[in-house]
Amino acid sequence: MVVRAAIELNLFEIIARASPDAYMSFSEIASQLPTQNPDASYMLDRMLRLLASYSLLTCSIRSCKDGSVERLYRVSQVGKLYVQNEDGGFVGSISLFAFQRAILEVWLNFKTAILEGGNLFEKVHEKSIFQYMKADPSLNNLFNKATSTNNQQPTTLLVDVAGGTGASLNMVISKYPSIKGINFDLPQVIQHAPSYPGIEHVGGDMYVSVPKGDVIMIKGTCHNWNDEQCIKLLKNCNKAVPKDGKVIIMDFILPEEPEASNASKYVSMLDNAMFIQPGGKERTEKEFEALSNAAGFSGFQVICRAFTVMGVIELYK
Repeated sequence: MVVRAAIELNLFEIIARASPDAYMSFSEIASQLPTQNPDASYMLDRMLRLLASYSLLTCSIRSCKDGSVERLYRVSQVGKLYVQNEDGGFVGSISLFAFQRAILEVWLNFKTAILEGGNLFEKVHEKSIFQYMKADPSLNNLFNKATSTNNQQPTTLLVDVAGGTGASLNMVISKYPSIKGINFDLPQVIQHAPSYPGIEHVGGDMYVSVPKGDVIMIKGTCHNWNDEQCIKLLKNCNKAVPKDGKVIIMDFILPEEPEASNASKYVSMLDNAMFIQPGGKERTEKEFEALSNAAGFSGFQVICRAFTVMGVIELYK
């Protein structure tokens, strides 16, 4: 919740604007907040100390003439992920999304998911998370930002299924301008998508059909859905690519056995979040391969991994 407050107060932005390598005192930072609270700087210092203890900020001590010390703060390398980037999306959106009331209310009922099963988000809110976001533009906007922050040489036409507002596809097309792109997502997502050179935004339902392309990429989407839904999606993708085409999945890959690494802990935590909110799951490499086989693909390969748990998977017809 402290991270959420820091993002809402634009603390990372304020400190980063000073200078990439400059330190600011908590009183200097507080002076840029829209508040008349006389205790704001003192309270802010306590927040900043906590953020520094988690390496989101770095702290330096300055000695004052009266013998006291003053703490100065700078955005760390990790903290820079919480500074808004040039595309308007930032990693901090994930934190803002995770701490929205609608999401927290689901976590408060976590044991119900174990005892009763089913989709916990739907039990709590009487609608799926995607139906909920359709009716809540602010939550939908946060979700779009959160999913826009996260390349093999593409071919003629690249389709990004569930591509959000198109930020990821634009990263590829801007590097390979000879390629044409189709950004495909729900109509309520596409209506907020900015215009990008070489990209056509298409609204629709991926469980009905997906646009045809030489290569289809699916980033951070499979974990939102159960196996049956994923197989249906992948079958539609299989129909949409030519014989020499492929489907590229970019998603977390769970280790077969629990590991103590921070990366593995994060994916396991995310796996729990998936089954109580959208009703999906994180998967092991073998589970992804089983989906590929069930969807009718003849080839499956994990091309590379980042931080041991983020995988790039290719499916071949």
